[in-house]
Amino acid sequence: MLFVLGIFIFVGVLETITPHLTRKSIVFGVSIPEPYVQHQQLRTFKKHYSMLVGSIAATFLLGQISLLFLSIQEEKFVLLSFILLFVMLLVSAGLYMSYHIKIKKLKKQENWEAHVKTVYVTDLSIRDKDEVLSPTFFLLPIIVTLALITFTYMNYSAIPDVFATHWNAAGEVDGWTEKTWISVIIMPLILLGTQISLFIMSFGMKSAKIQLSAQAKEASANRELTQRKYGSWYFAAINYSLTILFVVLHYTTVILKDQTIPYFFPLFIGFIVVSLGGLTLLIWKLSKSNERFDDLHTNETAAADDRYWKWGVLYINKNDPSLLVQKKFGVGWTMNLANKWSYVILFVIFLPILLTIFK
Repeated sequence: MLFVLGIFIFVGVLETITPHLTRKSIVFGVSIPEPYVQHQQLRTFKKHYSMLVGSIAATFLLGQISLLFLSIQEEKFVLLSFILLFVMLLVSAGLYMSYHIKIKKLKKQENWEAHVKTVYVTDLSIRDKDEVLSPTFFLLPIIVTLALITFTYMNYSAIPDVFATHWNAAGEVDGWTEKTWISVIIMPLILLGTQISLFIMSFGMKSAKIQLSAQAKEASANRELTQRKYGSWYFAAINYSLTILFVVLHYTTVILKDQTIPYFFPLFIGFIVVSLGGLTLLIWKLSKSNERFDDLHTNETAAADDRYWKWGVLYINKNDPSLLVQKKFGVGWTMNLANKWSYVILFVIFLPILLTIFK
């Protein structure tokens, strides 16, 4: 229960500080001309958002803590906790949209773009400093999972007619599945879909465009290289820890027929630690490398691409060959939905899930 509480606190803090993690020239999904990044109203919007989301997160946290004093089952506690978490994220998303609209309105009212000179900033030498992990690092987990699927089918006759597929919070089996040619590899298939997606995304990270500021070129280049390097390492850590978790779970329950899996939950905790700890490290690295714009000399600003974004969240640009682009709110990447490979990624992720539902 305390672990679930820890996740809630982490997400609440992350939502509260998110506006301060994005590039200074992007506020609530809206590109800000560089001469206006220090605009007082922008600072006020960020401050108000953080105060509101922080207050909401604290209120929901108190609600969750109150659940600890109620005589409810652990499964119900976990369910209610994640319902509260979902509602909190829904409210913060609504606040984001509110401030997104306010900033677009402010930008239009003060006609910022008419008072700046738009330039295109490039530096071909930056690619030589790029330390994004090679896609080869994302290939090994795929090979391991394919070997696991092959080994499973080689031992198909020895697999029980019914095997465990779900456990409660106490580690006790509360769900069973009948053996079929699909059911015995559902878990590896879900894992394989995730691995293939990360493999494709590794190429996307390698070829993603590098966005530079006109008046803070060196600082923006440093931020770009930092995000690409540590972002790829984070994806790799998620990939390998998830592979270990799923392979151990599948091999133990399906092949060895051990339904108790006493070490699954320590492995699950390890995966969560890698996920949240890696994200914390990435955020810390990016916060140290963000542009400051303390000294603005001209009215120049780097070209913006707002017309290709929907609500500052969805990127759709058929003229951009990039598969991945930096998010306009928060940390990390999002997919270019005009790129056909984005739909390949979605397909390989959701196909195993659909097979599980309709098997």
